[in-house]
Amino acid sequence: MSRPARWPLTIVLAVLAGVLAAPVAAHADRPMRLDEQITDEVRALDGRRGEVTSALDRLRTESRLQLFVVYVHSFDGTPAQDWADETATRSDLGNRDAILAVATGDRAYAYAFDPAFPLTDAQLDDVAAVAIEPALSANDWAGAAVAAANGYRAVLAGQPVPTPEIKPGEDNPSGGGGNAGWLVGGAVCLAVVVAAIALVVWLWRRRRAAPPAVPAGPSTAELTDRANALLVELDNDLRASEQELALATGRYGAEATATYTAALETARQDVAEAFRLRMTLDETPGPDEATRRGTLEEIIRRCEAADSALDAESEAFDALRGIEARVEAEVAELAGQRDAIEARIPPAVAALDAVRAVYVGPVATGVATNVDQARERLAFAGVEAEEAAEAVAAGERPRAALAVRAAEEALGQAETLLDAIERARTDLDAARAAIGALVSEVESDLATARAAQADRGGQAAAAPLAAAITQAEQTLTEVRAAAAGPTMDPLSAVPRLEEADAALDRAIAEYRDAGERAARARAMLDHALMSARAEVSAAGDFIATRRGAVSSEPRAWLAQAQQHLARAEAMAAADPANALAEAQRAGQLAAQAGRAAQSNVDHWAPPGGGGADLLMGVLLGGILSGGGVGRPRAGRGGGGFRGGGFGGSRSRARRTGGGRF
Repeated sequence: MSRPARWPLTIVLAVLAGVLAAPVAAHADRPMRLDEQITDEVRALDGRRGEVTSALDRLRTESRLQLFVVYVHSFDGTPAQDWADETATRSDLGNRDAILAVATGDRAYAYAFDPAFPLTDAQLDDVAAVAIEPALSANDWAGAAVAAANGYRAVLAGQPVPTPEIKPGEDNPSGGGGNAGWLVGGAVCLAVVVAAIALVVWLWRRRRAAPPAVPAGPSTAELTDRANALLVELDNDLRASEQELALATGRYGAEATATYTAALETARQDVAEAFRLRMTLDETPGPDEATRRGTLEEIIRRCEAADSALDAESEAFDALRGIEARVEAEVAELAGQRDAIEARIPPAVAALDAVRAVYVGPVATGVATNVDQARERLAFAGVEAEEAAEAVAAGERPRAALAVRAAEEALGQAETLLDAIERARTDLDAARAAIGALVSEVESDLATARAAQADRGGQAAAAPLAAAITQAEQTLTEVRAAAAGPTMDPLSAVPRLEEADAALDRAIAEYRDAGERAARARAMLDHALMSARAEVSAAGDFIATRRGAVSSEPRAWLAQAQQHLARAEAMAAADPANALAEAQRAGQLAAQAGRAAQSNVDHWAPPGGGGADLLMGVLLGGILSGGGVGRPRAGRGGGGFRGGGFGGSRSRARRTGGGRF
């Protein structure tokens, strides 16, 4: 037999050998996002799901621990503890969430807890040895979950782990068996044989025209999902790290925290470049497939580098911060901090009323709910402060430290929300005051342009000049009409006037010398910088205090706006013309980021519906886990504190354990 004829037959024989060796195909499961507290992919809980649900509900009610259990056939070759940790990450589990994962076919299991959860490694090992493994060894799949819930509830209450009542069950429930299993296996074999014969014929006919090989590695869609997820995760890590660093710097001084400041800046630069690259993928026309994949891979590399830079300093930072060591003093300080912010509420209400009375537009809309949001953060901080005090009294210092960090994060966001109101009022007032001077500048340039138009006598070369004159006249009419109304958006009027004036400047440039053009650009630059700073601040405050609902796209636009603004400020003195263009671009991108973030929030809903409860604000602010960015998945039930802490993903990694049974 010739070589070309031999290899198709070899493939078929290998396929048939594999099929005959396994009458029923095994199923492997990759790490997944859990939509429910109980996930049973192998029907391990048939008839006993209610028993497991009752045990999990009791654990949550009495211990504030939400245990997610998942049964699969196989961990797909992934180490059990890595599988559980990755599933917990994909599911946005918080610090009061845990996972118990069981692979019935692999006969392996793992659990994963947040590192800050108040159970020691010894206690976790005790529950595994006394409660979980004996039940799993006897194939008591439901009993293992019940025993785990009862065991965790007991040790959290200071009691010994109870010995479970074991009810032996079916070995590997997903593996099939009996006549039905063999029938299915036979049907599978027959189908594969038929397919194999067809494969021989097809390969034989097409052996000289084989299709190009599919590139190895993840698909472009998978790369896109990972890049977007990393951008959001690292943006949140940066914000949390910035807040922790600011607190530590205020306590210990800049010299003591210089190393962490440098690590944060390194990470910030990588993330900023990753956001810039992400924006290039949205350009029209977009890049080709190869370029897109390369860009996505570079985004992932940048994010992972930023993650590593933060994680490298997290352990030393935690030792410096040392909340647990001085938790009593931290708890005492919370009351004073909360009272100080409470005192800011009445002035903030007055400032917000003043904004609503005369202003509309994205910036005014962006702060419209800030007082209510701040009150929710304050209420949550009060609850966490009480829990911290109770934990201190009970000698549970880790739980107290966790509650202190949650309260600090909530208080920090409350301050940001109130600051944003005052800043919005100041920026809007400044923009409105600038309109008069801008109108005068446009009128002056308009007069010069009309004179130039008269000199040119309507020649064809005067068409750009005529267009600039028409644009300026229309802009002046519309801005004057808006200013005469009861409310207006001055931050949208300012860039429109700047754009009209810039068009006039270009059209009459030959009538001015270089010095005059630079002076004109410098005068316009002041207004453009003021407007850009206001837009960037407004978008940044909005995203920071509502990050639980904001996707990667508005974050990318904001990051780009911040870079353009920084360039504008850096070149303002030496190159006012280009600085003006950078400032205007910064304002446009920031406004776009604010609109997109507002749209994300408008489409966001808390887990379980839209009830106006205390958790809504802190879920929206990203202080609690709540199903991830965008609309949370159905079936989730709250979660725990996620913000706070200096570091990246590994410093927030969960404690895992488990093994074979």
